[in-house]
Amino acid sequence: MVKVLINWDRTPVSTHHPSKSVIDSCLHHLRINHGVSKRSISMPDRQKGGFLAFIYQVFDPQWIIIWDEKRLADSAEE
Repeated sequence: MVKVLINWDRTPVSTHHPSKSVIDSCLHHLRINHGVSKRSISMPDRQKGGFLAFIYQVFDPQWIIIWDEKRLADSAEE
């Protein structure tokens, strides 16, 4: 399984994953659970392949890391 990558070296911060549905789920989690609403829609990553989304407000990276670890653990159980 592939982790969601967070690119902190750019402004705005971007998230990357091969699956659009994973990026969409991550953005949904951030909006519902942490109030992160200033973000782009998920879109194809033309440079690296897969999908990406930009986040335009400050947030704790642990929110994505913890969510992603749970997602990976849940999929491993299936």
